[in-house]
Amino acid sequence: MSAVTVRALVKSYGDQPVLRGLDLDVPEGSITAVLGSSGCGKSTLLRIIAGFVRPGAGTVTVGDREVEGPRSHVAPQRRGVGYVPQEGALFPHLTVARNITFGLPRAERRGPTLDRLLELIELPRDLADRYPHELSGGQQQRVALARALAPGPSVVLLDEPFSSLDAGLRVSAGRTVARVLRHAGATALLVTHDQGEALSLADRVAVMREGRFVQVGSPDQVYDAPVDAVVARFVGGGSSLEGMVRGVQVETELGALELAHPFPDGPAVVVVRPEQLEVHDLDEGVAATVIEVDYYGAQVVVLLELPSGAQVTARGPAARPPRPNDKVGVVVVGTVRAYPDGDVR
Repeated sequence: MSAVTVRALVKSYGDQPVLRGLDLDVPEGSITAVLGSSGCGKSTLLRIIAGFVRPGAGTVTVGDREVEGPRSHVAPQRRGVGYVPQEGALFPHLTVARNITFGLPRAERRGPTLDRLLELIELPRDLADRYPHELSGGQQQRVALARALAPGPSVVLLDEPFSSLDAGLRVSAGRTVARVLRHAGATALLVTHDQGEALSLADRVAVMREGRFVQVGSPDQVYDAPVDAVVARFVGGGSSLEGMVRGVQVETELGALELAHPFPDGPAVVVVRPEQLEVHDLDEGVAATVIEVDYYGAQVVVLLELPSGAQVTARGPAARPPRPNDKVGVVVVGTVRAYPDGDVR
């Protein structure tokens, strides 16, 4: 049974289509990430499920109850859905305790209910009387989550909840929130444009592009078997090359590479992930010129230009990083994904 079922959802703003017939099943007790670039319709989908926006067509079912459809519209506060917006939207004039219990009956605002929620989000009891500005960004997100969980919703919607946090805090906050959701047994729908966030936190990933879902599956399915070259580049940061499939190999500027999944001979777009590219001395592999080198502590990301002018990105250990304008050799490790040229969108 799905906790949320979306069918044929359509939404436009004026003459601009935003959602183009979406179908989605969110399994009960799961964390499902909706992954896509800015403007693809992710937040609009979430706001329709929450009841803040009406669709042009389609239905939304929460549990066994249709909450949105041609002849139905259940008010947001009656849907049994919790909502965590991008910035958390805590009330600055209320304490942590009053933020968390806002909207609960007065008898439930102190005592066991508050203690249980504070324990759930892993915040010490002595923070209950502080104000939002006295908390870290990660603590504020946990308070916003506790407020969403307080009424006992069947579904929690999170709209880019970590976008305002710095990189290090995003990772720790994401892990904490995922742990809290699983401990609470909540069903969650997480909207994000960060593929690392989606792959690491969710049980299922739904990749959205231009108002449609182009692939829905487990994180390993989406990463290891992208449905097309656009998804392969987006989920994993791969580089594209022109190629020609011949049997179980594809001929490219980087040499004859083994295909992960062969298909009929012909022109293709080949996607090579950064971790598959090794940078060596010039006498090994295919010659390339170093354009940029970005240092990330234990690793470096190297932008390379091939003789044709095509550019590829390599990622590897930072022990002996090359420098811009160096001439190096490039070697591809492992099998690659390729897609028929006419299938690429």
